[in-house]
Amino acid sequence: MDEDNEYDGYLTDNERISSSTSDKKKKKYSQKYKSEWENHKEFKSWLKRSNKGLSYFHCKICSVDCVGGLGAIKKHAASIKHTKMVKSVQMPVINMQFVKKAKETMSKTKDFEYKIASFITEHDISFNTSNHLTKLIKSINPDAEAVQNIKCSRTKCTQLIKDVIGQKAFEEIITKLKIHKFSLIVDESTDHNCVKHLAIIARFSQNFEINDTFVTLLPIVDSSATALYNIIINFFNKFEIPFKENMIGFAADGANTMMGDHHSLKTMLTNDVPGLFVLKCTCHSLALCASYACMKLPRGPEDFVRDVHSYMKYSFKRMSEFKEFQKFVDTKPHKLLLPAQTRWLSLISVIKRVLEQYDALKLYFQSQYLSDKIQASENIHKKLQDPLNKLYLEFLEYILPVFTNMNIEFQAETPKIHLLYDNISSAYKTILECYIKKEILASKDISEIQYRNPRNFVPIDNLYLGPKVNGQFHRLELDGKITAQEKQDIKLRCLDFYIESAHQIYLRFPFNAPHVQALKHLAFLDPKKMDSIISLGPAATYFENILLNVDLNELDREYRLLRNSNINKNQEILEFWREVGNLKKGDNTCAFPVITQFVFDILCLPHSSACVERIFSTINLNKTKVRNRLSTESLIGILHTKRYIHENGGNCYNLITANLMTKK
Repeated sequence: MDEDNEYDGYLTDNERISSSTSDKKKKKYSQKYKSEWENHKEFKSWLKRSNKGLSYFHCKICSVDCVGGLGAIKKHAASIKHTKMVKSVQMPVINMQFVKKAKETMSKTKDFEYKIASFITEHDISFNTSNHLTKLIKSINPDAEAVQNIKCSRTKCTQLIKDVIGQKAFEEIITKLKIHKFSLIVDESTDHNCVKHLAIIARFSQNFEINDTFVTLLPIVDSSATALYNIIINFFNKFEIPFKENMIGFAADGANTMMGDHHSLKTMLTNDVPGLFVLKCTCHSLALCASYACMKLPRGPEDFVRDVHSYMKYSFKRMSEFKEFQKFVDTKPHKLLLPAQTRWLSLISVIKRVLEQYDALKLYFQSQYLSDKIQASENIHKKLQDPLNKLYLEFLEYILPVFTNMNIEFQAETPKIHLLYDNISSAYKTILECYIKKEILASKDISEIQYRNPRNFVPIDNLYLGPKVNGQFHRLELDGKITAQEKQDIKLRCLDFYIESAHQIYLRFPFNAPHVQALKHLAFLDPKKMDSIISLGPAATYFENILLNVDLNELDREYRLLRNSNINKNQEILEFWREVGNLKKGDNTCAFPVITQFVFDILCLPHSSACVERIFSTINLNKTKVRNRLSTESLIGILHTKRYIHENGGNCYNLITANLMTKK
């Protein structure tokens, strides 16, 4: 018998009954958790069912599990620990509304500040303007908290342009150069403060768009080829741009430092990147062609148009008097223009204006010569009376557009590389037709024509100088105002112009050279010419560096399939290839991936360096004689900010600032 049973033996019956009743009273039953308790107003924010068991509840604020029913819950709610925890949680909840509103106000203020900085940049305004502009905006809307919080005076405005918006745009372009193939376009220039810069532009393709994008300005002291090469390569290495893999083209003006055959920036870059496509700026080349050709003519006509403008400018009295003569001869009241020193592009517009006003000018300067008796008006009067002077002007009016029209076309930012060979060869042939025999032109390729051989020239009487000159010759001969010798002298001078034009074009575009022949094989880029080109094999041989890891069979197969596809070929070149790039197969993969990549790499090749000239024009609008202390860093920030505005909203008041808000 165990000890308990032994002890029971000593108890009386009444004691045993009393003990049994006491045990029954002491036995407790735990209450199970009820979900409806969570709906009580005082509990619903922190009470929930516990995972420990059916008899437990969980406090979300104290992060504890307790046993018990409704009474235990109330007891826990009244405890000191729980009360303190509730207060500590409720305080931030109350303040969060204030914080949220403060953040919204701060965000609006930042947005306003970015747009003020963008306004200053877009409109080429001095940074000092932001001092008054900020105060002006605050005075217009004094009740808006976000407006009153604006702090965008000169110092902060400068930092936003340089270190926030400009830096964001710079980082984006560096990222793109690391992953995309690109062409490098460079040029150097000196600003108003005698600081010399090398401007770098990158031309690349992204999302089936071709972009000429400003990269940076590099201050230079030494303009030698080695110095320019080192500064460019150091920039690429500093920002880890894999230029040896990604750079496929290079363009600059024709200076020996840039494009010399022996030791130049071109030769050093081609050593690093074999097969690099190199092109002297078409616009600069055409400029030089026209300039050298004009030197074969007498300087009299050009001096004449300069003298006319110089005589008129800054004299309100003379211009007012000239307007009366314009009315008298019933000609348009246009102002006279001044030819720029470059003469090749501006001279044609000046000549057209002078010829338009020729009758009014003759009458006006006849009056000035008779009344004023000064040397300047006498010289101009004599030239106006000389019929030979007008003949030269009419000849230039006819022939200069051959150069200037091409120049204007190749200043465009849209891809023109596929038009380069056809346009240059057409201009070259147009000039040759004026003095080379027809049978020579018909029987030989333009690259084989001896343009300086007199045996190939037409007789001097058959030289074509334009419709106005030929008609003017006939009238002057009838009136006896020109001798046979004078006529022949003019024709010989114009012949020299033609020969020099052809020579300069051929020097810069030798039609049988490999790099020019490469341009000839780019006609396939024009969808309208695809039917006449059966294979890309010939074109591929000239662009091996672009096709390093490309299956040529797959490239040609895609091209031949594309030729026979039902795609509208009467489109602009970019629209057509954009449509090709977006075509999908049944499995939603690109239908023509190889040729699409090849084409857009080719379209990244430069046709001129006019985009760099636009950068220098923007610099000159900002770094003026008044703002001559503008630093290189500020100029870089301005140029990058301008591009960022253009790509993110299009203008200062529509600027999208969401990406700038995350800028550290």
